[in-house]
Parts: sequence; structure tokens; C-alpha cells
Amino acid sequence: MVVVGALAYKLQFVDISGLISAFVVGFTIWYTGGVVSFVIILFFFLSAGLATKMKYKEKAQKDLAQEGKGKRSWINVLGSGVIPMMFSIAVYMTGLSPELAAAGWPFLLFGGYVGAVATTTADTLASEIGVFSKSKPRLITNLRRKVPRGTIGAVSLLGEGAALFAGLFIGVLVLFFALLAPGVVPAITTTEQLIVIVPLSMLTAFIGCNLDSLFGAVLQNRFVCEICGAITDKEFHCNYETKYVGGFKSFSNMHVNLGSSGMGATLGVVLGAGLFVWILGSLFFWVAASSSS
Repeated sequence: MVVVGALAYKLQFVDISGLISAFVVGFTIWYTGGVVSFVIILFFFLSAGLATKMKYKEKAQKDLAQEGKGKRSWINVLGSGVIPMMFSIAVYMTGLSPELAAAGWPFLLFGGYVGAVATTTADTLASEIGVFSKSKPRLITNLRRKVPRGTIGAVSLLGEGAALFAGLFIGVLVLFFALLAPGVVPAITTTEQLIVIVPLSMLTAFIGCNLDSLFGAVLQNRFVCEICGAITDKEFHCNYETKYVGGFKSFSNMHVNLGSSGMGATLGVVLGAGLFVWILGSLFFWVAASSSS
């Protein structure tokens, strides 16, 4: 962890506060969740940093880059890591109880852990990679409406593809460990659990990422750039001061990340219980409703 932390700091993925917070989150997850849980959160940490740094100057010129030269502070780290950390601790605690372990609670909570990390990874990759989409993004609350890049609540096909890739990679990662070293993933004990882990990860990544966009479009504090028309959370855009237009002023991007991570974890628990039909039905209803609004 010291080596990873030093590398991340040298590459300017985090500042000092972010480095300390990441160490606390990472160590807790390593201790309670073991190798697999740590590798999953490590994938998020490194992929988020690399995606943020990708063509950073180009994104900065368009006011689409992460602030602070791409360095993430303790606010960003905890906003993305506190929910997974809580679920990792919960998996560890339920595993100590024979009754709860026999009832399948470790897997349900592990599904929550995977869902939380898949959501945050998908959201970050979709945001950082989706801005390079050749076609204009569309507003999550009205998929017929095209909006400028960087608009809060905007989604694109490239971003959705990045979100699905994140979920697929995490799911395959867990499957790889579970097949080659079953004892490393103590939460997975049956063939049925092994089968659902990849679709669970992909669905939570996709749905959780879009819920993040929805929370941003509806709840997050929003400012309009009177130069390019983008709806953003930044008080300055295109080198000019933006105008407050809606959302809750105290509801920042950190709160959005916490909310979407929590929803991703909840979806992971629900999918871990085998309730795929309900989730897929809700997803179909949302797409139909937002497309016709």
C-alpha cells in the first residue's frame, strides 16, 4: 500500500489529504475484505486516476477537467470510498457469525460492496471518457434533449460503454479469483453465486452510474454558463462567473457520489438476493419514461 500510495502521489492522482484518506480506506478494506476486495478498490483508484489524467490539457481547455490539476482530495476519496469500506466491514462481521454466514448474508453484503465500487468506477470512467464522445450528450431526465458537454446529468453512448466496461471488468476480476483460488473469496460459496456475480457487477455499474447522473440533474447545485450554455457545478466556466439556476445549494458532487454509491450497494444486495427481474423491469420503465418525456 505504501508503494501504491507513493506511485499515486507521484503521478498526482491525489493530494496529501487524499493520500491519507485512501490509505485509511484501502487498509480497512484489505484487513476486512482480503485480497479480492482490495484489488477491486485498487482498480477503481488507478483507473479513475488514469482516466482523469487522460488528455487532461484538452479537457482543461474546455473546462471539463477535474479541478486541482486532477488531484483528488479527501472529500473525493471518502465520497467514493466510505460506502465500500462500510460494506467490507459488514461482510467481515457477518462472516464471524455462523448463523448469518449460513443464511447467506456475507454474499449479499459482498454484492453490496461490488455494487458500490462498480458504481463509483463506472461513474468516474463515464464522466472522464464520455466527454470525448463525438456526438453531443443527452440529458438523463429527457433523453431527447441534447446538451453541451460537461452538463450535469448528461449521458453519452461512449460514457455508457465505459460504465459497462467497468462493471464487466470488476465482475470478471471477482470470477477469476473465485475460480482459481476459491478460498480467497469466502463470500462466494455456491455455483449460483458464482454465476450471478458478473451480471450483478455490470447492472450495478450501469444503473448506479445513471442514478448518479439523475441525482446530479435533479438535486445537485447547478450553475449555468452564459457563454456556452453548459449546466455545471462550477462557479466559473469559460473563464466567466456562472449563474445559480437550481438544485440544493448545499448538495454538492460529494453528496451525489455518496448517494449513487449507496444506491449501487443497495442494488448489489438486491441482485445478490436474486431479484433480477425487478431491477430489469425498473430499468426498462426508466428508459421508456425518460425517452418519451
